[in-house]
Amino acid sequence: MAPRLIITGSTGYIGARLVAMAHERGFEVVELGRRSGAKWRIGDEPAASDLEGAVGIVHLAHSWATEPQAAEEDNINIPGTVTLADAARAAGVPRFVFSSSTSSRREALNVYGRTKFRIEQHLAASSAAPIVRVARIGLVYGGPRTAMYGLMAKLAALSPILPMIGLSREVQPIHLDEVAEGLLALATQENQPPQTFVLAQEKPISFAAWLRMLRRSQGKGNLHFIPVPLAAALLACHMTKLVPLIPTVDPERVLGLAGAAPMESGESLRLLKLTLADPMVTLAGEFGQTGEDRSLSEAQALLQYLGIAPTEMQLQRLCEGLRREGLSPLGLSATVIRHPRLLALFEPPASRTQHRLARALYLADLASEPERHADQRAGFFGAALTIASDVLLFPLRALLAGTYR
Repeated sequence: MAPRLIITGSTGYIGARLVAMAHERGFEVVELGRRSGAKWRIGDEPAASDLEGAVGIVHLAHSWATEPQAAEEDNINIPGTVTLADAARAAGVPRFVFSSSTSSRREALNVYGRTKFRIEQHLAASSAAPIVRVARIGLVYGGPRTAMYGLMAKLAALSPILPMIGLSREVQPIHLDEVAEGLLALATQENQPPQTFVLAQEKPISFAAWLRMLRRSQGKGNLHFIPVPLAAALLACHMTKLVPLIPTVDPERVLGLAGAAPMESGESLRLLKLTLADPMVTLAGEFGQTGEDRSLSEAQALLQYLGIAPTEMQLQRLCEGLRREGLSPLGLSATVIRHPRLLALFEPPASRTQHRLARALYLADLASEPERHADQRAGFFGAALTIASDVLLFPLRALLAGTYR
């Protein structure tokens, strides 16, 4: 008989993937919700027959009906979650997984973060506490381009210049499949104690770096920012509801970003035996090109820029070197890959040895060296032409110095 798993919020971005993964693993899935067979909404007392015999419950559902200014006792998510957890324990369900967020803080700027924090507190004080496991989830990406991920991907691809808040804030991306894997482990593994787990990349990155990653993975080149004050961003959110043909941005999401701060996730990932993939490699694959294909095309462009007709051995050496140094994929735009000479516009000064493109070109030079013949050195006129072009291109290179850094 297939083990039984109960999921709320099964039609959402995370929920739909979790349901699919649970079916793939052989679970019988009961979807609690308004549009499912087991009719239920947050605040309702679930039918005991829907809960009995389950190995676990994953609670993803969240009601947005409560007004942001409403008092805590009026927010249905808080008593509704506790009601569901208490009913689960009474029905003998051994594990209740509450889907929280890395924005869950007492002092969070957004209502969503403060609400999640309060629910965690109420669960800890409830009779269901012995079966509760809290999953604080980071910035989820991948899969269908909906929810926050879809919005960020659209914004990053919209223009090479983007007004944005919170550029220095640190975020912790995690792929949709990795979130589903973690939630499934929390709901089914018997050896995990009731506690708070963080599902997010162990090493945070700046929000600016994340947006650049999203743009480069779509073959759009680099992204430049115009810092925007929070008050202006919130006003712009309201304006997006009035202007057609542009993505609508919820102020709650802006406030969540403005108050973002990383959480330690290493121990949680170790306990759940989760190894998270490199977001850049994963994104490159999801946007139509595998990480291996992108690395190969970038390596070829680097060698061609240096005037080398690359051999298979040189490409192999360079791809390996770029991977080893954490430079692959580099994020070269599709135009630059097709026309490698354009790299002359972005090559940084020789003094900037830590620049990503400078390091990649140095590796390309090393990768080609074993097959290079001694008589292939440039003559006087070739050297003079190189110096002249460097002088002429200097202003452009200074202007574009931030690209591929």
